[in-house]
Amino acid sequence: MYEILLIGDSGNIKRNVPDELLELMKVHLPKSKDSAVIFLGDNVYPKGLPAETDELRKDAETVILNHHKALAHFEGKVVFISGNHDWNKGKEDGIEYVLRQQNYINKLFNDDETYIPANGCPGPKEVQINDKLVIIAINTQWWVQKGFRPIGKHEGCDIEHEADFFTNLEEILNRNKKKRVLVIGHYPIYSNSLHGGRYSIKHHLFPFTLYKKRAYLPLPIVGSLLPLYRKYFGAREDLSHPRYKVLRKKLKQIFKKHPGLIYAAGHEHNLQFIEKYQNNFIISGAASKATYVVDSKYSKFGISAKGFFRLKFYDDLKVKTEVLIVDDDNPAGELIYEGWMY
Repeated sequence: MYEILLIGDSGNIKRNVPDELLELMKVHLPKSKDSAVIFLGDNVYPKGLPAETDELRKDAETVILNHHKALAHFEGKVVFISGNHDWNKGKEDGIEYVLRQQNYINKLFNDDETYIPANGCPGPKEVQINDKLVIIAINTQWWVQKGFRPIGKHEGCDIEHEADFFTNLEEILNRNKKKRVLVIGHYPIYSNSLHGGRYSIKHHLFPFTLYKKRAYLPLPIVGSLLPLYRKYFGAREDLSHPRYKVLRKKLKQIFKKHPGLIYAAGHEHNLQFIEKYQNNFIISGAASKATYVVDSKYSKFGISAKGFFRLKFYDDLKVKTEVLIVDDDNPAGELIYEGWMY
C-alpha cells in the first residue's frame, strides 16, 4: 500500500504556537517510506516568500520552517506545488517569489525535486512512484499569471509552446494506462464553492459575506451582481476566468479518456470529493481556514471544516478515500468520511 496525505492552503497556519492542522497531520503521518505528503499550493500567506529585505520575509520563513519541523520524523516523500499566493497573489513579479520559495524549500528538505514543477514552468511533471502509481504535477497558476511566465528549454521548462503541455500530458497518461494516476494542481477543475461560482441566497442578499462571514450589509438585487460576475466572468482566481477556462476545458476532455483518474487541488478552503465522468476530483484546501460548500448532483462529500484528505493506494489498484478533520477534544481528529474511489 502507498499512502498520501493531501494538504492544501496551509500558508496561514499559526506562527508562534502549535497549529492544530499541523498537529493533526503529525498524528497521522504514515510510518512507512511508501508514502507521501503533498502540499497543494498557497504554502505561504499572504504573498509567498518575499525578498530578504521585505518586512514579511521573517514571517514567511517561519511558515515554511514550521512545515519542515512538523515533518522532521517523516521518512516518505514530500511534495510542494505552487498556488496563486505563492506567486505574490498573481502580481507581475510573481515569478521572483515562486523561484525564491522553490530554492528555499528544496534546500531545506535537501531534495531538488521537492518543489514541482520546477522553475515556475507549467509542467506536466511526471513522478513515478511505483509500478502501480504515478503522480503528475501541473502548475495551474501559470495559466492565469500576470507578467513573466517561463516556457521553453532556455527557461528550464520541458515544453516550448502551450499546445505542447497538452500533448505531453496525454503522452504521460497513455503510457501509464495500467496504473493509478494522481494529477495535482492548485486550482480545482470542479468546485461547489466560491471559486466554482456556487452561491447561496445569503450571498445574493449579503454579497460581502463572500469575503467576511459577518459582513451582513444587505444589498438585495444589486447584491446579486457580484456573485453573478464571479460565476460567469470570474476574477483571476476563479474557475470561470477566461484563461483558466482554456485549461479546464482541455483537461476535462483529456481526463475523460482515462477512467479512474484522480485530480487533487486546493484553493477552495474546504474539503470536497466530486465524482464525474468516471474521474475523481478532490479539493483539500482547508489547512488554514474553512469556508462554505454547497451540495451538487456529482458531490460524494463536502464539508466546511479544517482538515485534509488521505488516500490509500492498494496493489490491486483500489483506492480508499478518507477525510480527517480537526477536533478540539481529540488530538487524532475525527475521521468524518471514508469510501472507495471509482
